[in-house]
Amino acid sequence: MTTQLLIDADYVLFRDTSTHEHVSSFENEAGDVVDILHCCRRSAKETFLKSVEGYMTKLFASEAVLVFSGSKNFRYDVWPLYKANRASSRKPISYWEIVRELREEGNFRVVSEDCLEGDDYIGILATRPSPTRRIIVSEDKDMQTLPNVEIWRQGDLVETTEESADRFWRYQTLMGDSTDGYKGCPGVGPKSADAILDRPGDPWENILDAYRKGCAKKPQALTDAQVDTPEALALLNAQLARILRFGDWDSKGRKPILWTPEA
Repeated sequence: MTTQLLIDADYVLFRDTSTHEHVSSFENEAGDVVDILHCCRRSAKETFLKSVEGYMTKLFASEAVLVFSGSKNFRYDVWPLYKANRASSRKPISYWEIVRELREEGNFRVVSEDCLEGDDYIGILATRPSPTRRIIVSEDKDMQTLPNVEIWRQGDLVETTEESADRFWRYQTLMGDSTDGYKGCPGVGPKSADAILDRPGDPWENILDAYRKGCAKKPQALTDAQVDTPEALALLNAQLARILRFGDWDSKGRKPILWTPEA
């Protein structure tokens, strides 16, 4: 069976290019010290390609797909403050030129979709029916919200089921994600999130019940998230936490199909 790697190239290229950034200083004619940030693009790209080849060797893969984020992100339409805490961050200075060179050289399949984060594109590809064995290469814990996939993360191969993926997604819906800037259910921590998910009955109704109780104690959470009701806050977090699956993508319209309880 052919093994194909779906590589979170946003992360790997960022990591490998960052290690090649350096600051040099010189004194100009006025006697001022000038600091210059620079990067050897060739060395940075060689490090990245060695990483890709290393993953392929370790996982016995015959093909690697380099998945990058598009220029837009549908989650900003869901919630304008998504990842607002990262607004001041920047890519390493050689990052985009290396992406351009990778596309032009054609040694690897390089893909992106304008409205998708790389994580979502990987999720759509990984859950699409195919005889090919696909392994996700990503350090993002949110990949565990994808059902029936294999993930190479932190040096281990993790396998998900539909049950484990749905539980992890619901857990993220309750807990939120400080890295991405959404806060989840007010007053819910890891232990209480597990307790809510362990309750008998409909999982979504149990989540809604937790949000109603949490918002009653902390109504400011609704204002912070720019929503009117606990139910709207729960749905917002569920849509932000869910990495897109094959069934969440309108391939003709080239747009996401946002999850709703009715679906």
